[in-house]
Amino acid sequence: MSFKVDLLFEVEVPRPWHEGKERDRFHEALEQAVFADRMGFDTVWFVEHHFLEEAAHSSAPDAILGALTQRTDRIRIGLGVALMPGRVNHPIRVAERAAVLDILSDGRLEMGTGRSSSPYQLRAFGVDVAKTREEWEEATRLLPQLWTKEKFSYHGTHFSWDDEITVVPRPVQQPHPPLWVASTQPDTCALAGSKGLGLLMPQLGGPDSAREGIAAYKAAVADPSDPLGLFVNDQCALFTCAFTNDDDDRARVLGGQAAMWYLQCLGAIYANDWSGQPLESVPDSYRFHAESRRSGLVTGGTLQTGMRSSDMKDPHAYEKMIDSGAFCVGDPAAVVANLERYRQAGADRIVCVMQLAELRHEDLMRSIELFGREIIPAIRANEAREAAAAEAPLPTP
Repeated sequence: MSFKVDLLFEVEVPRPWHEGKERDRFHEALEQAVFADRMGFDTVWFVEHHFLEEAAHSSAPDAILGALTQRTDRIRIGLGVALMPGRVNHPIRVAERAAVLDILSDGRLEMGTGRSSSPYQLRAFGVDVAKTREEWEEATRLLPQLWTKEKFSYHGTHFSWDDEITVVPRPVQQPHPPLWVASTQPDTCALAGSKGLGLLMPQLGGPDSAREGIAAYKAAVADPSDPLGLFVNDQCALFTCAFTNDDDDRARVLGGQAAMWYLQCLGAIYANDWSGQPLESVPDSYRFHAESRRSGLVTGGTLQTGMRSSDMKDPHAYEKMIDSGAFCVGDPAAVVANLERYRQAGADRIVCVMQLAELRHEDLMRSIELFGREIIPAIRANEAREAAAAEAPLPTP
């Protein structure tokens, strides 16, 4: 399987907000995603986040993905991810909306699932944050059944109904679209593998720090102990900030500073999660996040950077993040070299977040173009050379 390069949108709308700015960001995201289809990206993902001012205005990803199904031909459509606690999205409604996306895209849907790493995004819906992992698992296990069973009644821990229902419409892909889960902490990597799900893992610590999580996932997914779907999706996708330009210095300044804004913005939003709450009262499945934030590490929900708050004051902090490989930023040659590090670490795909901070639409379109014309072909050429070398006969003694 060839290494995939994807594009992910959160629809960032930095302040100050002037009339039309939010509207423009959505329309620009659509145009960028359509161009990514032409430039050879494999999948375009839209997130589901709630109440994250500036950092993520994409609260209804199925709506914008529906528009994309009619403006793209080849690129796969990633719902990345639907929040599965029932008070946010009941699994029956997730199954119905996802099936429509799969139909409209003629079978191009990638179905991501998650629960949110942040109680701030859940409490207003009335979600019991102590039970979100259990709700996620039960709801995700239900999706393949809702897509395939007829006259289906169900009585579980978090979801129950007596009527024998047949969910319509049905997805085009058989037996169902590939299932994914977002990893928000280290133990989710092995959990994803044990459930036979593709792993969407935010990774802003650099390719070397990803190796342990990738290895844990690959070991578990090789023989899933409790698969949730009707087939195993064994792909590991790493999510990071990415930007390229013809000029390396310009790319590093523009892309690096925009990516640092993103970290600072998310860090401020999530800073109050579990604030004032004794650590022992934090649910076990969220303990990692609470401990990270109290240790002074810069985190943005799922993003563990290894940086401390004091480091963010350094105006050149982005240089360290680029040099470590945490940000895939630079001219095309630099980005190719960095992507190769992720590929060699065992990742199956990289998910690029490009629509960052105040980066101009025209600069983002050029970045997407350079990925399509230079970076993705270079990765394919490297893979072809490796394949040819592996198939070459051994020299005769």
